[in-house]
Amino acid sequence: MKIIHTIIFLLIILCAWINAQTPLFNNMPANGVLGQSVFTTNQSGTSSILLNSPSGVAVDPTTGKLFVADRYNNRILRWSTLSKMENGSPAEAVLGQSDLITSSSGISASKLNDPLRVFIDSTGCLWVSDYLNNRVLRFDNASSKPTGAPADGVLGQPDFNSNISGTSASKMKGPVGVFVDGKGRLWVADRLNHRVLRFDGASLKSNGAPADGVLGQQDFTTGTSGLSNTKMNRPMGVYLDLEDNLWVCEDDNNRAIRFDNVSSKLNGAAADGVLGQPDFNTNLKKNSRDGVSNLRGVYGDAAGRLYLVDESNHRVLVFNHAASKPNGAFADYVLGQPDFGSDPIIQQEVYDASTLNYLLFMPRDTFAAENGKYPLIISLHGIGERGNDLWKVKNEGLPKILDGKNDFEFIVVSPQCPSTTEWYYNDGIQEKLDKMIDSVINRYPVDTNRIYLTGLSMGGIGTLDLAIRYPKRFAALIPIAFRIEDGWDLCKIKDIPLWGFHGQKDDIIPISKAQSVINALNSCGGNPLFTIYPDLYHDSWTRTYNNPDIYTWLLTKRKQ
Repeated sequence: MKIIHTIIFLLIILCAWINAQTPLFNNMPANGVLGQSVFTTNQSGTSSILLNSPSGVAVDPTTGKLFVADRYNNRILRWSTLSKMENGSPAEAVLGQSDLITSSSGISASKLNDPLRVFIDSTGCLWVSDYLNNRVLRFDNASSKPTGAPADGVLGQPDFNSNISGTSASKMKGPVGVFVDGKGRLWVADRLNHRVLRFDGASLKSNGAPADGVLGQQDFTTGTSGLSNTKMNRPMGVYLDLEDNLWVCEDDNNRAIRFDNVSSKLNGAAADGVLGQPDFNTNLKKNSRDGVSNLRGVYGDAAGRLYLVDESNHRVLVFNHAASKPNGAFADYVLGQPDFGSDPIIQQEVYDASTLNYLLFMPRDTFAAENGKYPLIISLHGIGERGNDLWKVKNEGLPKILDGKNDFEFIVVSPQCPSTTEWYYNDGIQEKLDKMIDSVINRYPVDTNRIYLTGLSMGGIGTLDLAIRYPKRFAALIPIAFRIEDGWDLCKIKDIPLWGFHGQKDDIIPISKAQSVINALNSCGGNPLFTIYPDLYHDSWTRTYNNPDIYTWLLTKRKQ
């Protein structure tokens, strides 16, 4: 546990130094470290330079002084200034203890028991979540407090000598995250009551004053956990951005949920968005670009970037313009790890009721994306993979070769055609495909000048049909085992690079059908490539998709 929390503190303090103008990159190194003299040691201790499981950090906006919640030393350390900080520099003062070598817990105005988070508001008040004392303490003018100074206020308890947990407007049960917004409202992640409390005008409230609002529960007397857009499971952190969007990270639900225009929300209101999960009814642990495992904190900056402290994956995920991202969106950067995951890449199932369900393959981050964007392949399956079971799609064609493939530099989206239609029917399926591509572009880092379309059998026919309908969408086409319907205007796609593949012995779609497509494109002034396999029947896609030359060819093609 000590090592994990040392790592997390390093990551959190790195985030604290990042301002809105700082350019980010994956695995960005920290600028400095407190609690150790160098980055390669993790000794715990109780002194002016050593820490024992630090779990929160805050900078006083009025003085620039730095405060750290030193959890197992039951204290808050203060450093004179962040700008002059040197690795391993000593703290100037301590709160929660009478000196810098004591670590005992206690219950009074001057003692703490497992402090987890700290926050400094715009007036210089320090707020501390005193976890095992089931309270939040307030230290006015914290930057000028002497060592061992008592707190000036308490919420969650009627006085400084009580620590009984409870479920009411005036009680707490294991508070963790604390945040004070520009209107002076205190937001508290009341972890074991599975809720977030709001205290209006918090610094002016009397000791033990009741909360003014609650999210995660319908009222102040309910404390049950749950998995939905109105329930929470062990919230750990809270952050309110400049647009009045409240973010709450949950430990056991492995997600961060967003409440838009939270000032107008009523008690028990539903969340409006989620990161870390594809929807509000999923809570799987993942080590990926769009998944997390045990979130411990949520922070943000003036540029709209959101930082999620992903403890079990030993990293911080960064989301640009987080409030505008769709549910389950990918992170833009990762800190603390070289990439977004070290496990073999597995295609993810994405369910989208507004368009089509699809399998998603994301490239490993070792590939250098151009301007942070990746080429996209849309892969259309054959007639046998229709339905509502994405595993059928995974067992044929391009998706079949992708699982565990760490050396593939494309995003691949493989939608599933409903059993009631085919890719080239005139029943709106093409409009759904086009809308799905727009959704993919909005959700993932796609290079819109390098979108490629391929398909096999029914999907090969659908490839030509979709390209004819949306010729400005695609940079290149690879139809396999294909033909067209009467009346299709192939001249609309004559300028799109095309490489077709077909088996000479195909007894489902005769080779003559494919050859007529190639001939028509040539007649229009196109310059298609055509590979015929003399020994193959209908399945000409297995050999094609295992041929690295087609991917090299695709990467040379860009939309004109």
